[in-house]
Amino acid sequence: MESLFLLAPIFPPQGPSNPPTLPAPGFPTHVLTRTSLDQAWAKELKCTDQREPGMLDVVWSALMDNDPIGRTWGKLLPSGVPSGVSRFRNFVTWGWNKTTAAQGGVLGGSVPVLIVHGEHDQTANTTPPNTANPALDFHVPALYDSITGSHKLLVTVKCAGHSMPWEVQHKNLHNLSKHWLQHTKVDDKTEGRFEMDENGNISPAP
Repeated sequence: MESLFLLAPIFPPQGPSNPPTLPAPGFPTHVLTRTSLDQAWAKELKCTDQREPGMLDVVWSALMDNDPIGRTWGKLLPSGVPSGVSRFRNFVTWGWNKTTAAQGGVLGGSVPVLIVHGEHDQTANTTPPNTANPALDFHVPALYDSITGSHKLLVTVKCAGHSMPWEVQHKNLHNLSKHWLQHTKVDDKTEGRFEMDENGNISPAP
């Protein structure tokens, strides 16, 4: 592996190292309604024009196109067709925490790492913190801190949330990923914390 580009990685720093007894209790699939998508996304919209008008409809339509079964579920609309749900898998978290991220010095060593997240991301950065279950308490900056190698960068994107690929910062995100995959550098830097503004400019994080 030449390098890693991680966008809003789900990282529980205090998560368990040992696998659970499988099958784990619970359910295999979450379901997301259009209303719940709207509500979750709205919580992370902190800047004016963070997303273009009509993007919720565009994203929901794409999700329905991607799930021919899920789009037949849900309450019936006045037109008589189902409102649809977007299904996504449940998961059991283990073996990925501050101890294993540091293991062998691989990350940031033989495998350079760029970590990117939106400043308003409340999904990859659990808000408020989940003190009851460390396996579900996620923190992106903690991953940067856990990596022991020196070739590592953390970029916090201004005016962006967990849905950054669907927001106005998506072009800057694409350019950042292209530059990293070609050069494994950010603004000619190979280590440190940075911010990216709405014009795609990179500056050291305060």
